[in-house]
Amino acid sequence: MKHLKIKINSLEFNWEIILKNIDLTLNKSDKISIVWSNWAWKTTLMKILTWEITAYDWNIDNVWNLTLWYLHQIYSDDENKLVKQELKEWMKDIVEMERLLDIVEEKMNNEPNNIQVIEEYTSLLEQFNNIWWHDYNNRIHNVANGIWILELLDRKLSEVSGWQRTKIALAKVLLESPDILFLDEPTNFIDMTSVEWLESFLQNKWKWWYVIISHDREFLDKTCSKTYEVQPKRWLTFYHTNYSWYLVERDRIEKKKIENYKREQEFIEKEEKLINRFRAWSRAGWAKSREKSLDKMEKLEAPFIPRKPKFFFDFSWELPEKVLSFKEVFIGRKEPLFFINELYLYRKQRIWIVWENGVWKSTFLKTIMREIEVLDWFYSRWKAVKVWYYSQMHEELDKNKTVRENFEKHWFSYPDQHLIWLLSHYLFEKADLDKKVSDLSWWQTSKLLFAILWQKECNLLILDEPTNHLDYDTRESLEESLKDFPGSLLFISHDRYFVNKLATNIWFIDNGELSISYWNYEDYRFKLEHNIEMDINIFDEAAELSLVLEEKLWEREFKKLKDKFARWKDKRRQKHRK
Repeated sequence: MKHLKIKINSLEFNWEIILKNIDLTLNKSDKISIVWSNWAWKTTLMKILTWEITAYDWNIDNVWNLTLWYLHQIYSDDENKLVKQELKEWMKDIVEMERLLDIVEEKMNNEPNNIQVIEEYTSLLEQFNNIWWHDYNNRIHNVANGIWILELLDRKLSEVSGWQRTKIALAKVLLESPDILFLDEPTNFIDMTSVEWLESFLQNKWKWWYVIISHDREFLDKTCSKTYEVQPKRWLTFYHTNYSWYLVERDRIEKKKIENYKREQEFIEKEEKLINRFRAWSRAGWAKSREKSLDKMEKLEAPFIPRKPKFFFDFSWELPEKVLSFKEVFIGRKEPLFFINELYLYRKQRIWIVWENGVWKSTFLKTIMREIEVLDWFYSRWKAVKVWYYSQMHEELDKNKTVRENFEKHWFSYPDQHLIWLLSHYLFEKADLDKKVSDLSWWQTSKLLFAILWQKECNLLILDEPTNHLDYDTRESLEESLKDFPGSLLFISHDRYFVNKLATNIWFIDNGELSISYWNYEDYRFKLEHNIEMDINIFDEAAELSLVLEEKLWEREFKKLKDKFARWKDKRRQKHRK
């Protein structure tokens, strides 16, 4: 059976052990996720598996010479290269054949009657067709269409944005079709439609193995059947389950480990008291014998209990029921992008804004923040509204300044002691104060921005992809804090788990007009798939299941939905009683 066997005895960085005792076997058809906190060196492990890092005590058994491919951002020495040329590089034989055909075609133009050149061209063309040229172009078209980069194929690399480059890199990897695919955060910077397409592609079209690092919990649930957990300075732990069941199983195992460790520590403490009590008296020999037994005892390793960050928002209580109002408004910079007939944002609403490309997203957010004027008619924002904006690319931070200097940039000149206390909630250390933001990891940069924005009073939060680069525990801490926020929330996210936990309403663009759907992403998708009006609230907390749905769904489908709704209500009642 084909397999890749990896054994890492030890990996050190700056005299500190980063990874040890990693023993991992990848078998044919494995669909694996690697999970745990950002600082557990998961990406380092990924680079080891793909031979980008070789300076460590290791052994990799690849007797079948399996081809491996690792998702990289697209950076090219030739920025004038077209996107389709970049994608064509996945098939080197065809690219080389195209080059030879161009050369021979040029010869034919110069020597139209040269039979030898014509025969050479005919032979090359036949070979070209034999290596599935048509299939090759179709595959590029299908993959590009699936992740919404079809319109980029004839653009130069210099003309595409960072998030578009992520999509191009992903398309290139999928076209390569290696034996084992390694994807490091493949859903970052791509929209929801592309995430769902990638899910479907991996589930239904990809026939080989893959290993994924991702913080998109729903994506992992749908694409991976095995989970490997990386913990700092400890071995890899294997769970034969997807992400959600891994959480359940991990909690059960960790609780057992903690109980056993506590029991052992209590035993050791009791023994040490006895030994110390009798060490200097007539039972000194007995005490010494007990001490030797205790020293020889194989002790349990202390369970790893990760610290979780805490998020805070300084809420300004001056907030009316109606926060924002739109009436017959066109949104755009010079030309209208979409129309809003009538729309209100109310206090305590948590709105998920659906976006499928980066064209109108920033324009709409900047319009709400009054950085861009509406093109026509009426938009109002209550005078007491204080907006708190979190940007996906952290534009509010100066990457060339230190952590301390970035607080000062925002007019928060705190003494070191206060800064250390404040940043400790986000798991920063004292030594981080004088680090430049450019030297921080993406996840640290995200938390630094949250820490600075915490210092500002707000009653309207606008968050653009707030969960990007955050690990699972950090995301859950953020979710809980946002659920408790008493103001209004507008957010853009492709993390469906995050959306389902937070959203009370959805704003989306349909036929050039902004429309509203009630409840969360699951509800929104169900309506789309069953052609149900978006203004029907399927899972309303107060109302019973709408009887209008019975006319729109098959009886069997309606019964399923009704049962689901009943279970959902029952869970809420039980939670309320607790």
